Amino acid sequence: MATVLRGSTKWLFTREQIENTPSRRCGIEPDRELSYRQQAANLIQDMGQRLNIISPTTLFLAAKVEEQPRKLEHVIKVAHACLNPQEPPLDTNSNTYLQQAQELVLLETIVLQTLGFEITIDHPHTDVVRCSQLVRASKDLAQTSYFMATNSLHLTTFCLQYRPTVVACVCIHLTCKWSKWKIPISSDGKHWWEYLDSTVTLQLLDQLTHEFLQILEKTPSRLKRIRNWR
Repeated sequence: MATVLRGSTKWLFTREQIENTPSRRCGIEPDRELSYRQQAANLIQDMGQRLNIISPTTLFLAAKVEEQPRKLEHVIKVAHACLNPQEPPLDTNSNTYLQQAQELVLLETIVLQTLGFEITIDHPHTDVVRCSQLVRASKDLAQTSYFMATNSLHLTTFCLQYRPTVVACVCIHLTCKWSKWKIPISSDGKHWWEYLDSTVTLQLLDQLTHEFLQILEKTPSRLKRIRNWR
């Protein structure tokens, strides 16, 4: 799994910046913008499952970054199948296919330039695993926390606002609340989250957990899936 320096904050944004995106300035309401983000994340996940790896352009690029490259033809065909399930498979000799191929390659370059060619990221899942091992969490607690880390990427903007260690703490904190499992203070007199990120406080965990739950309530199908998982 690719990583960057833990201290990097270049791609972290304030709440004010998140609330002043180009789409917001164009009049798109916050809930609709979040819904668009969630739909894009779901499309990437759906395509990823069909491609046996983790929006066509980002997935095509991500597959390269994670050293699991997929053929351009395969990515375009799967995107077409996901977006147009009622239509027949895309003909690779058609003008539609050729146009989409050209657009994808062009957009890949634009995405790379926009990101300043910084394409390695640090995921919260690594810290969820590390903390679960540290506190000797049960298998169910560890797995649900890991699942919540994935949902945080799909449903929220936490990854754009907070370090992966903070997101990991929120996912574990939420799972503990659901399972009514309390992680005891260590023999050193420290709370478990202090071992992951010294900047985290209980107040911050409660605040972000509340925000996470509010978002989950707006996506009942996802919430039902999480409850079934538990």
